[in-house]
Amino acid sequence: MKRNKLIPLGCMLLCLAFAQVGCAGGKDAAESWAYIHDPEVEVFRLENDGKAVYKGNTYEYSKDEQFFTLTDEQGNVLKMRYTEDKDGMLLYETTTYQYAGEGEADGLIGLWENESQHWSYEFTVKGTFLEDGVFPGYYILDEEAGTIKLIYNDHFEDTYVYYSIEDGELTVEYPWPMVKME
Repeated sequence: MKRNKLIPLGCMLLCLAFAQVGCAGGKDAAESWAYIHDPEVEVFRLENDGKAVYKGNTYEYSKDEQFFTLTDEQGNVLKMRYTEDKDGMLLYETTTYQYAGEGEADGLIGLWENESQHWSYEFTVKGTFLEDGVFPGYYILDEEAGTIKLIYNDHFEDTYVYYSIEDGELTVEYPWPMVKME
C-alpha cells in the first residue's frame, strides 16, 4: 500500500522537476531588451538559435565585443554598436541626416536634418549645437576617434555619439539606454 502512494508522489515530483527545467530553459532561451524610458515594450530580442527581432523585424544575428550584426531575409545588413554593463546596455542606433544648410557642407558645421523622423542637429563654429530645434548645448569633436561629445545644457546627460560625414550626409550612432525585460 505504501508503494502505491509513493508512485503518484514520485510522478508528481518528477513532473515538477521537468516543469522547473522547462521554465528555466525558456527564460534563458532569449534576451529581451526595452528602452529604459519605456521598460514594458520589447524593442530587441536575441534568441539562442541565432534569430533576433529588432523593432518588429526578424533577422539572423551575430555579435562580437562591439557590434550586433543583423541580416534580414533579403541579405540587408544592419550593424549596431553596443556596450553592456551590470545595469543594462547602450544600443547605438544609426540615423542619417542630410545637409540642409546654405552652400556646401563644411565638415560638421551647419544644419543637418532627417526629414522622415523630423530630427535635426545644427552645429556652429563656436562649439554649440541645437538638437531637434529644442535641446541646446556644447560639443567636443574628436575627428580621430569619430566621436562627438554632446554636452547638453539641461535636459540630458553628456552623451558620446559616433559619427561620419560622406557625400553631404551625416551618419550618427546615438546610444539608447536599454534594460533587460523580465
